[in-house]
Order: sequence, then C-alpha cells, then structure tokens
Amino acid sequence: MSKRNLIWLAAIVVVGVVLGVVAGWLWGVIAAAVVLVISEVVERSARAKRRAARGAAGSPSIGDAVDARRKRR
Repeated sequence: MSKRNLIWLAAIVVVGVVLGVVAGWLWGVIAAAVVLVISEVVERSARAKRRAARGAAGSPSIGDAVDARRKRR
C-alpha cells in the first residue's frame, strides 16, 4: 500500500472509532463510510490530474496496443 492509502485508512479508522465511542457504533460506521467516499473522490481527482500531467507520455491502454498492432499488419 502506498503512504497516501495508509493515511486515508488511518483517517477512516480514527473517525469511525471516535464517533463510535462518542455517538454510538452506527454513527461511527456512517462517519467511516462518509470519509471513505471522500477519500475515493479525492484520490480519483488526484489520479486524473496525474494522468493529465503525463499526457501522451503515459502508458497506453491495452486497447491502444491492440489497435496499434492491427494497424501495423
């Protein structure tokens, strides 16, 4: 796991446990789920920005590789 993923995992667990102790287990589970959704949105946005920064220099998809091979034949 990457450092970023470990930080998000720790945040999810901490929020869930703290709210679980303070407001009850159901609120802890709900809060952990909300933090998980937020982490997914943030990570997808960051991944899209990293891909855009790489531009055409990034690794091609499998579909692109198949199309390129067909064109060479």
